Amino acid sequence: MTRRISPVYWAGILTGVLVLMLSLVLYGCGSSSTTQSSTTARSLAVPVAVETAKRCDVVKELVASGQLVGEQSVVVSPRITGKVTSVPVEVGTDVSAGGTLFTLDESDIRAQVRQSEAAVEVARAKQKVAVDNRENASKQYERYKQLYEQGAVSADTFESYELKLKQALSEEPEATLAQCQATLDYQLNQLANTVILSPIAGTVAQRSVEVGSIVTSTTQAVTVVDLSRVKVQVSVGEQQIGKIIQGQEVKVVVPAVRTEPFTGVVAGLSPAADDKTKSYLVEVKMDNPGRVLKQGMFAEVHFTTDKSEGVLAVPVDALVARSGGNVVYTVRDGMAREVQVKTGISDGKVTEIVSGLQEGDQVIVLGQQGLVDGARVAVSGGQEKQSN
Repeated sequence: MTRRISPVYWAGILTGVLVLMLSLVLYGCGSSSTTQSSTTARSLAVPVAVETAKRCDVVKELVASGQLVGEQSVVVSPRITGKVTSVPVEVGTDVSAGGTLFTLDESDIRAQVRQSEAAVEVARAKQKVAVDNRENASKQYERYKQLYEQGAVSADTFESYELKLKQALSEEPEATLAQCQATLDYQLNQLANTVILSPIAGTVAQRSVEVGSIVTSTTQAVTVVDLSRVKVQVSVGEQQIGKIIQGQEVKVVVPAVRTEPFTGVVAGLSPAADDKTKSYLVEVKMDNPGRVLKQGMFAEVHFTTDKSEGVLAVPVDALVARSGGNVVYTVRDGMAREVQVKTGISDGKVTEIVSGLQEGDQVIVLGQQGLVDGARVAVSGGQEKQSN
């Protein structure tokens, strides 16, 4: 006898199957939703780079540029007009003070010297004769004076000897001798001027004369520079001149020679501003070992104007300007935290932090633009760092 299954039984079986299928579908949907939510959260974190706030020395510098020149540099010109007969120096020749740079034709001047020497001899001989005449005239005057007083000679005779004495006492021979001697001295000086000497010890930097050329007192014939020491003149504004001190050591960078700076000293400070530029002139001098520094080279002078030692500092890239001042973003618990800071001096790489941060704080230096306080961040290059 066949057993019939109740419709109620089949209804229960079908209900159970439907419940089971619905449960599986709901489980699958829930698992997918959770995974997607986690992935989305990670993709919304802003990638950033951080650095640690730490203590260091911050030095603020003023950089001004100029050209190097020798501490002594002279342009030598002849004192007289003449034809060049010799030039024993070349560009680059070292010369001593008083060394010959070039010479001029001396033949005409030497002839004038001989003429003046002869004139002096003639004038000296005449002056000697004049001295003898004075002695004779004086003796005759005294003798005829006595005779006149005794009535032995007439007044006219006595007066003639008196006139001779006055003529003998004239200083014209001495004046003529002095004049001839002055002319000779002048000619000898002109003769000496045919040899042009270097006024300083140094190196010939420029030569613009050749044998046979005619030169005058306006000819810039030879330039001599002393490169054992060099100097550079730079201009600074009125806000900086008060922070520069006479005798202050400075760094001088000459890129054409090396990247390492030379050490210079402030040797001069202008007391007045230039009328046109309204800037102040500062002169810096320094030694030139090996004469590696050449005249005309470009130089940068670094003046220390402010310095803070052992202060808390962060990279300048960490600072974000706000209307109320500067802020930085730190990383805490995977989130960016905006911190208002008070800044001090900056050297262009790091900035002093007066207040707002603690040593060891992780500050965002890349990716902080556009961040908001509390935003999720992901520190690039590894796991998120946390500040204590």
